[in-house]
Amino acid sequence: MLLLLGEECIVQVENTVKKQFKSKYHILAWIILLALALIGMVEYGYFLQDRPPFKWQLYLGLFPYASWIVLTYLTTKPKWFTARYNVGEMYKVHRIVGVVATALIGVHWYVYFGKAVKSPLGWWGGYSSLTAMFIAFLVGIFFLTPWFKGLATAIPRKVAVWIHRLNLVALIAVDIHVHGFKRLAAMVPFMPVFDILTYGLVIYYIYWMFKKKN
Repeated sequence: MLLLLGEECIVQVENTVKKQFKSKYHILAWIILLALALIGMVEYGYFLQDRPPFKWQLYLGLFPYASWIVLTYLTTKPKWFTARYNVGEMYKVHRIVGVVATALIGVHWYVYFGKAVKSPLGWWGGYSSLTAMFIAFLVGIFFLTPWFKGLATAIPRKVAVWIHRLNLVALIAVDIHVHGFKRLAAMVPFMPVFDILTYGLVIYYIYWMFKKKN
């Protein structure tokens, strides 16, 4: 009898643990919603400027940006997040999204190659962002995932994490990149929202790092 009761308790605990975690794929919904909100603001800006809509080349940059914002925020492991989601499972999605986002940035760069030459902010901001993001991506893939176990111990994990944080530099650089284009920089509410998301997240992340040390 005691054995049966014990087994029932174990089953109940296991069911409770399973129920407390929500789907790891919610991260995709958050990214899509943020990207669509930004795209909507851009399209509204084009409407006010009486310019042709549906700049799909631009969307190729906004979806990775939305991914950066969501993924970077979640790496700070806010309480509401850790209480509802299995962080280990979410990191699996994080890796895949990182690969897809990097690929989209590459396509975005390809279709716009050379078109930002007339804008120093657009040109150097874009390439600085691309360089920082690509380095962070390579370090993350090779040294912070189980995909390349042979390389995982090649450099200290803390060093790899700090290099991976070049994503923060990439975020600031991409904000500068967007400011380099007058039509985008003049868009309201797109540009103020873009700035708040970028610098708000960077400041919050730095605050989280120092708080974590203490």
